[in-house]
Amino acid sequence: MIELPLLFAFVLASAVLILIPGPNVALIALQSALYGRRSGLLVVAGLTSGQAVQILLVLAGLSALLSVWGIAFTVLKVLGALYLLWLAFEAFAIASKTVDSNEKSIIKPAKNVFWRGLLVALANPKTMLFHAAFLPQFVSVQYSVFPQLILLGSVFVCLAFLLDSLWAIAISSVRRFMQNPRVQRWLKWGTGFVYLIMGVLVFTRKASS
Repeated sequence: MIELPLLFAFVLASAVLILIPGPNVALIALQSALYGRRSGLLVVAGLTSGQAVQILLVLAGLSALLSVWGIAFTVLKVLGALYLLWLAFEAFAIASKTVDSNEKSIIKPAKNVFWRGLLVALANPKTMLFHAAFLPQFVSVQYSVFPQLILLGSVFVCLAFLLDSLWAIAISSVRRFMQNPRVQRWLKWGTGFVYLIMGVLVFTRKASS
């Protein structure tokens, strides 16, 4: 169904892309450091599910629609950017609270982290255009195209979940150091800045870029 050299090259390229620290890795690291391994893995599951939805939309041809119909891209971009900016505001609000020396932590247990990860992944429609450009590079003309795209998309999602989970496990293993309220406060500031940067990047990117 697909040439093995192409599949191997795709796995290697995908692994490098996923492992390179970026916004997703930053969110996973901060979530794991603040709330522990379970929350880190839940946000990984949410992010991976969001990527899976985007790949399905790519296979359904929505990415082509977004690249042609500028209004659809703009609406999704603005909504995604606003959501990320709201998350930044929420994180900054928590981080700005005064640290009490007798208080164990200013960070309350995370809620709905799966859905947050899912929405963060979906907040950037640009990712769909990336997958639309990336996946076909590893398709062989000797075989049916659609089954190959399904296989490549599935492999990418599985790799993303596996490698991002390794980030969550690794970061959560040093969580004891993160129990200090002041450390958690700075981590929350870091979370806010990650959301803020993501929101600004999503809002300022053009559909044609």
